[in-house]
Amino acid sequence: MTARRIIIVVAVLGVVHNLARLTAAAFGANGTIGNIFNYLGPYRPQPHVVAGDLAAAAIILLGTAWLARFAWRMPVEERSNSFWRSALLSAVLAAVVALVAVLIGTQVERLYGWVLFVFVPIAAGFGATLLLAQSQPIRGRDVIMVSGVSVLLLGVGLMAFAIEGAICLLMSLPLALPLAWLGGYAGYGLAPRFAARGSTTLLVIAGLLPFGATVERALDLRPGVFAVSTSIDLRQSPERVWQTILEPAKLAAPTHAVFRAGIAYPLASHIEGAGLTATRYCDFSTGKLVEPVLVWDNLRRLRFTVVSNPLPMQEWTPYARIHPPHLDGFLVSRQGEFALMPLPDGGTRLIATTWYQHHLWPAHYWRWWSGYIIHRVHEMVLENVRQRAQPVTIAPASTASAAASPAAPARPAP
Repeated sequence: MTARRIIIVVAVLGVVHNLARLTAAAFGANGTIGNIFNYLGPYRPQPHVVAGDLAAAAIILLGTAWLARFAWRMPVEERSNSFWRSALLSAVLAAVVALVAVLIGTQVERLYGWVLFVFVPIAAGFGATLLLAQSQPIRGRDVIMVSGVSVLLLGVGLMAFAIEGAICLLMSLPLALPLAWLGGYAGYGLAPRFAARGSTTLLVIAGLLPFGATVERALDLRPGVFAVSTSIDLRQSPERVWQTILEPAKLAAPTHAVFRAGIAYPLASHIEGAGLTATRYCDFSTGKLVEPVLVWDNLRRLRFTVVSNPLPMQEWTPYARIHPPHLDGFLVSRQGEFALMPLPDGGTRLIATTWYQHHLWPAHYWRWWSGYIIHRVHEMVLENVRQRAQPVTIAPASTASAAASPAAPARPAP
């Protein structure tokens, strides 16, 4: 057996592993089938059989059998298909392989990390370019086209199988698209050597890339705690600002595009109790934030811990409702604080701070998004405090019009 066929066998074994993980997730850990295929230990299974998982598993099985047969018997020779047909087929096959990796990483391993956001788009661009180079002579601009289309088709597949919604796909696009082009140009550089082995390479990616999520889960990466602070200078005294913070609040509907797109935003808040036994409740568009008081430093600092987080967003999707795993526990607030600083002119600098964690990698990329969103939430809350802290001016009742109005003339008696 040649080295190439040994690689194919290893890749097929990887695909069998991926199918086993999908089957275990679909049938759950309490079922006989789920227990048989869940040979890598405990995980968080789906509560019931998921049609999308089983359909994807069937696609993987049929596609893998075709790829294995094609890679095993493929002669090393030129093919003369239409360029656009070859480009579309290459992008579709690469997107299907990437969809498998995403499905296993998110639905089975419950991870949104390096494999999902970095290696999957690189592999999609790499595989699409190699497949296209197998049948057509390509140029640099062809790489940009076919690798970009593979990522876009992956997004379409994720929405079609109800795995993700439009908001998260749009947020990940600035990272995924350049990485797909990077993978495409890597494939372009290797195409002269591997042009006749494009399907073999794709089969290896199909077998081993989803397994990367299993490896990443075993590494058990720990998220850091990040802080976001936003401040506003108010003309009111610390006493007035402190009193305003403690009062119930109702916020106006947001106008910012990020909230209109479905990101969670605050609607109202109130505090029950006083001192260290108090609890702050903040109603969001997706649920309730419950914050018991940690620090009650009168006129200076009010800090809370968080015991219940609302969902971070409502996804845009063609389906009635989807619930990707990243909505539960992947972006969570840990603490919040209002800090008051007296200003020389008698006003107050009010600083809102949120400490949070997210289980998303690369951490710095997703920290930019989460920090931006939390800043916008802070701005809504601080602007609401500014409006409520202003003294209410009541215009004096005017009697001039009444005094100037002439009395109605008396009607003569008939």
